[in-house]
Amino acid sequence: MLAGLLTASAVAVPAVLPTQDLPNLSAADRDDAAPQPSASAVPSPTQASEQPDGEVALGRLRNPTPAKRTRSAPRVPEQGPGTFQVAAAPAVSTEGATTYRVEVEDGLSFPAPLIAAFVEETLTDQRGWAARHQLVRVDGHADLRIVLATPETADQLCAPLDTGGRLSCRNGEDVVINAWRWQFGADSYPGDLTGYRRYVVNHETGHALGYPHVSCSGSGHMAPVMLQQTKGLEGCEPNPWPARVDLLGH
Repeated sequence: MLAGLLTASAVAVPAVLPTQDLPNLSAADRDDAAPQPSASAVPSPTQASEQPDGEVALGRLRNPTPAKRTRSAPRVPEQGPGTFQVAAAPAVSTEGATTYRVEVEDGLSFPAPLIAAFVEETLTDQRGWAARHQLVRVDGHADLRIVLATPETADQLCAPLDTGGRLSCRNGEDVVINAWRWQFGADSYPGDLTGYRRYVVNHETGHALGYPHVSCSGSGHMAPVMLQQTKGLEGCEPNPWPARVDLLGH
C-alpha cells in the first residue's frame, strides 16, 4: 500500500517514519472553497470557541525538556512557507462518512504519502474511531483537514489557542499536528514515538468528532485517549486508542 502511495506523490524528500480541540462540526464550519490536490496557502484560521478544550501552552515552549532532540533526527524548521502538499487518495464512496484530507507543509522532511498512510491506518484501526465512526480519506473537498505543520504555522492555524510552538490542536475543520511534536514525541510515551503519533492523531480527530477532554480515572489505569497525554498522564498509563467506551468518558 505504501509503495502505491509513494508513486503518487510529487514530494521529493527522504523517507522518514511518520506522528489539540473544539466542539463538533456543523455545516457552517466547513470550508466550501477547500483547495484541490496541489500546494495551498495557509487559510485564515477558523475561530475557536470561547472555551476551547485544546492543549493550551503555559507560556512559550521553544526549549522544553520533554522529548529531547537526537543528533540523527532530521531538523524540523520552526517556520515553513505556509504551503502544503496534499496526499493523493483513491476514489472511494464517501456516502454517510466523515471525510478528511491529509496535508504536509512544504519544507518538512515527512513525505505526504507516508503521513497519509499512517493517519489512515490509525483512523481505520478497529481499536480507534473506526469502531464508532466511518472516516474516509479524500484529496479534494473534505469535512476535516489533517495538517502536519511547522511550529509557527501550527500556531497560526490554532490561534486564538496558545499552542506555544510545541502543541497540537483542533480548530474548526483543521486538525493541526505540530511537526516538532511529531518528530520528538513526549515524555508520556518514552521510547514509543509510533504510539505517541497514534495518540495525537486520535486525540485531535476525537475533538473533531465531538469528544471533550477527560481526566485519568485512577492511578495505573489506561489513559483515556481524550486525556491531554502530551502534558502528562495524571497517574494513568499511556494509551493511544479510543475504542473502549469507559476510556472516552462517555
